[in-house]
Amino acid sequence: MMKYRNKYIATAVAGGTVIGAAYILPREAFQAFVLGWLFLIPVAVAVFLAYGLREYMKDRNNRIMVSIRPSDAMKAIARREAELQREKELLYEELSKGVKR
Repeated sequence: MMKYRNKYIATAVAGGTVIGAAYILPREAFQAFVLGWLFLIPVAVAVFLAYGLREYMKDRNNRIMVSIRPSDAMKAIARREAELQREKELLYEELSKGVKR
């Protein structure tokens, strides 16, 4: 608790200043609040989005592409899948012809 004492004090002072300003100068405090919501927050969002895009583009250049040559087993599996697909299409054709009759 004592470790963050200065942060707590600074937060309390900042909060007290904002509350005091809203009490003493309500119109100006409301204008500052509206200014923050209308301009400062969207600007902060745009800055963070631009920063994220820059980091993404920088990271994208460092990716490693791995290509795998198909082995004989992989080719055999692909051939078998193609045969099964052809058999499936033939069965669908036969079933659809049988239903039309």
